[in-house]
Amino acid sequence: SARLIIPSCTMDRMPDVNSLFAGRTVFLTGGSGFVGKVVIEKFLTAVPDIKRIYVLVRPAKGKSADQRWADINSGVMFNRVRADCPETLEKVVPVEGDITIDDMGLKEEDLQRVLEETSVVLHCAATVRFNDTLRNAIELNVKGVKRMIDMCKRMPKLDSFVHCSTAYVNVEKEGDIEEKQYPVVCDPYKLIDAQSWMSDEMLNGIADSMCKKYFNTYCFTKHVAEELVKLECVDLPTIIMRPSIIAGIWKDGIPGWSDAFQGATACALGFGTGTVPRMPSNGEFPLDVVPVDVVSNMLIVCAAYRLHLTALKDRSMPILHCATSHLNMMSVGTYCNYCGSVLTKYPLEKTMLAPGAGIRGSPVAEDAFHAFKQHVVGPSLDRFGGLLGKKPFWEKTFGKVREVYGVFMPFISKRWIYRSENMIALINRMQPDDVEKFDFDVRKIDWTDYISDVLFGMKAFLTKNDIMSDKKLEMARRNAKIFYGIEIVIALIFGWLLSVILTGSVSSYPIAFFIGFSIYAYLNIGMFTYLPVPTIENYRKRLQEAMRMDELNNNVKA
Repeated sequence: SARLIIPSCTMDRMPDVNSLFAGRTVFLTGGSGFVGKVVIEKFLTAVPDIKRIYVLVRPAKGKSADQRWADINSGVMFNRVRADCPETLEKVVPVEGDITIDDMGLKEEDLQRVLEETSVVLHCAATVRFNDTLRNAIELNVKGVKRMIDMCKRMPKLDSFVHCSTAYVNVEKEGDIEEKQYPVVCDPYKLIDAQSWMSDEMLNGIADSMCKKYFNTYCFTKHVAEELVKLECVDLPTIIMRPSIIAGIWKDGIPGWSDAFQGATACALGFGTGTVPRMPSNGEFPLDVVPVDVVSNMLIVCAAYRLHLTALKDRSMPILHCATSHLNMMSVGTYCNYCGSVLTKYPLEKTMLAPGAGIRGSPVAEDAFHAFKQHVVGPSLDRFGGLLGKKPFWEKTFGKVREVYGVFMPFISKRWIYRSENMIALINRMQPDDVEKFDFDVRKIDWTDYISDVLFGMKAFLTKNDIMSDKKLEMARRNAKIFYGIEIVIALIFGWLLSVILTGSVSSYPIAFFIGFSIYAYLNIGMFTYLPVPTIENYRKRLQEAMRMDELNNNVKA
């Protein structure tokens, strides 16, 4: 079980983060991912005495590790580094490798340098495809962790190993989830062995069984990986951090910045495009969203704290939740209200239907509705489009929408409170300057401001809307009104068809209107409560300040 970090007097404060990292070399996996980019940027801007950061980068799309790193550090996320401390970019050394290969697939020369020099390891690499095959999920999330630990055991200077887990390793439970390891359902060594000889069909059978309890292969394999860390890292200076649903930047960098649709933004995209306007749930359940800069700051401080414990000859393995449900809860209903308020006032430039956000209805009925769109409406629209010379689009799109719906729904199906006493205890152990510099105190988050930033950030960085253009915004509002009108007409036509079936008459208009408007009202009216939200002008101003007045790259037309 975990050792609880006890808040105590100033005498027990850890040294400042920069001095703990001074002269040290860090090895980071997952550095090209959402969290990894923010971690690297924070190291470069806030830990000036760090010596070097080796970043494991998988070659992809014909690009080498160096080319991929060049693409990453030329993006908007690194504006602050390029403006204030460009020389620090030389501290980052991309090393080509892959967590699915022993020794992380490193070349012999790179491997020797990493093993000899590294004293801090941040393991953030994992598959975040929730519906990945069990074979792939084991390879990345379990065997990948085993390979990382095996390397750690050969690092003579290792003083801190941070395993980035997830708050959702215990989804089979409900209510208060403690910062400790619960009994596991599966021996990690047996699972690794099974992957080596079982057929895909046999593994899929295990996955189907486990997903009833753990929702998906991601949660299940991360659950097993924690047990592996517990068993393998007895003699390694280890600390485990469990983030919840990670969303865009809160205060440390570009407000609302994100580089991929996942979790909260994937759900918001469904609301904003009208493709998933309802997520049936209990509106009182917590939606545990945590900003990416909170995760990044806390990862760095966890690594520093583990360095401090190692200096004290402390061999414990602390576990810390990086979550909000305990200290500053936002409910599912409140999140839907924010999404509805922002995305109807400031609609996306491209939508498929009218924007909306709600928790009304039944999960089973809603899934059946998505299945109907995928298997009936989609093919019909594709056939009609084919007559006009257009490529098939709708069936595949509705299939993807249904997949997103299916992946996200379980995470709002239970009441979890991720207890975060250790987060507060860690803050109490930090130097006062570091508390501000590496701020991860989630009690300070104003959800109205933050979720508005996440949604504006989605518009700017993910859907590539021209966030600065009032003209484009007015066009988007006009399009949304058109879609609302189309949906009224479709509901009335459907009401008329039902009235014909019920009455046998093609002219039972009062019944047709009643049915049609009832359908429209159920699907669109009163789904969320309008809340006062910050203006887009306010976001534009802060965005330009944070980006050092740079134009948004995605708004520059070639």
